[in-house]
Amino acid sequence: YQKPSLPVDKQVERLVQRGLQANPEELEKALQRMSYYRFAGYLWWFYTDEWEKIKPETTLDNVLELYAFDATLRIHVMRFAHSIEVWLRASLSNHIANKYGAMGYLNKSIYHSAKAFERDLGKLDEVLGSDSHEQFVVAFHEKYLDKRPPIWMATELMSVGLLSKWYSNLKEDSLRKAISKEVGLQPSVLSSFLRLFTILRNGAAHHSRIWNRNTPLKGVQVRTPPPLLKEALDGADPAQIHYVLAIAAYIVQTIDPTSNSVSSLRIHLSTAEEDWLAEMDFPECFEDDLLWNPERNQ
Repeated sequence: YQKPSLPVDKQVERLVQRGLQANPEELEKALQRMSYYRFAGYLWWFYTDEWEKIKPETTLDNVLELYAFDATLRIHVMRFAHSIEVWLRASLSNHIANKYGAMGYLNKSIYHSAKAFERDLGKLDEVLGSDSHEQFVVAFHEKYLDKRPPIWMATELMSVGLLSKWYSNLKEDSLRKAISKEVGLQPSVLSSFLRLFTILRNGAAHHSRIWNRNTPLKGVQVRTPPPLLKEALDGADPAQIHYVLAIAAYIVQTIDPTSNSVSSLRIHLSTAEEDWLAEMDFPECFEDDLLWNPERNQ
């Protein structure tokens, strides 16, 4: 890589030369609180068909409005993640413990892939180590000789990505169905969704741009969607954020009906420019769909 780095004042000059309308001092402050590279990820939306040529009349405020929209979108995704992660922890621990006992989750025979199980168990052991500062882990090791705690403790330490892998690796179909039935989805759809949602959630948690980022994974087409999801998924692109958010909104309504996170996200999306929503694959008049209006479903 041979490109030289540029000081911030030269970065400002470059952006102004390319056509961005901005007060140089304000633009410099923006580039000081976020990197040029990060800023360029949003500025890209305002390019003409000619690379690195900015559309006429594009202002710094235009770019910062999109940046702020994405930042708030990340907050809404994390609110969805709270409900979904907490439910999945509870559902996994309840069903596996009821079927196989408190320590049954450590029996590799209940999983499709022993190799994947060992990999995922290694990830769990990383947060169960002797240097863990989790009070309940410390208390468990002080009282018991077991290397690992019962499943209801273990799931509290699992990330949504690890929970997703643990669920997808379950061998017994009746167990997978019992868990997915709680949200009215087929096991294959739930597994696919959890993989996609993990990518979105991690992007939000690490403050990455998410509003128009496509996932490299392809979601499973929902052949018989629940009535509340039918309209939203009609023609939806599983690679785009609307598909993931729609299923997430449906799951949140199902498992946490007192939450206002779905309505809050709808209100936030209503502040977006029409072309932003189109880029996210949201259909026109999506806000009229019952999926996004849980208060009308009660």
